[in-house]
Amino acid sequence: MQKPQNIIAQISKNLKEKKWNCLVDNCDQIAINSHLIQQNGLLSNITYNGHLVELKMIDANKWDNKKLPFEFGTVGIKHALTHKVFCNKHDTEIFKPIETDDKNFESYEAFLLFSYRAVCAEIRKKEINVEQFTRMANAKSLLGIIDQDFLNSNIEGNKLGIEDLIVLKTELEKEIENNTDKYKHFVHKYPKLEIYASAIFSANDLDYFSHISEPDLDNVYIHFLPLEDNFLILVGYHSEHVSEKIIAFCNSWKNLSLENLQKKLTTLFSSNVENWGLSTELYKEILDKNKSKYIKTLVENENLYGISVEKDFNLFEK
Repeated sequence: MQKPQNIIAQISKNLKEKKWNCLVDNCDQIAINSHLIQQNGLLSNITYNGHLVELKMIDANKWDNKKLPFEFGTVGIKHALTHKVFCNKHDTEIFKPIETDDKNFESYEAFLLFSYRAVCAEIRKKEINVEQFTRMANAKSLLGIIDQDFLNSNIEGNKLGIEDLIVLKTELEKEIENNTDKYKHFVHKYPKLEIYASAIFSANDLDYFSHISEPDLDNVYIHFLPLEDNFLILVGYHSEHVSEKIIAFCNSWKNLSLENLQKKLTTLFSSNVENWGLSTELYKEILDKNKSKYIKTLVENENLYGISVEKDFNLFEK
């Protein structure tokens, strides 16, 4: 008889092989692995021997009750922050402005395109979550082993999240096409730091979801871009879905010391943003105790919503 983790591992393996359609409306072409941050001109700036480091969930076949199910691991540059989001045609056409030789990563257009790709990636991730939890709920061999209410709650939660994200996706598509300055973005530049990320997250805490049935549109869009000589932070919001808390957060990334920047990154990566990575050389400098503490903190914050209060923990301290 198969162990539950072996069944879950097989479901995960099957989902990785599943073909998904492009997320552009009315496109029936198969999605390729799209980079949230492009390989050439950004990731290539911090790649050594073709590899980067990202946090991954451990294969279910190797789960150990005494250890947390996450670990840092190397990933080839071709697979860094990739998701099956767009077909080759749309992945090439839509993001051409930030793929050309004369690209301007500080521009409003660049912010919109990175944000659009991040939103679409979140939609696809939640679609995969729905499929995975549904397959687990329907697996007869898992009946009585995994709580059905837990599975159904996750299915429903991800479906609601997809509904909100589709609204955000539509708004970004309109803005990319019409350019009416409905979004506000901030550009913060620092000396080179070999880290990359691209994400969207809700600024609302659990209290909001407990009594509001409207879509959750108060979101922060944030992207960390490793340029050849600098580290660029793009952060912003939709001007019609904003709060004082969001504005303060966007401004809080300005003029930081290296230590405070590292602490803010640590807080963000352990609470709001899981789509991130770093160079193999920077990873080697991180203390083992800090790697363990980071993963523990990440798991503890699993159900955290809203903008997290900065913690006095620096993953990158030496």
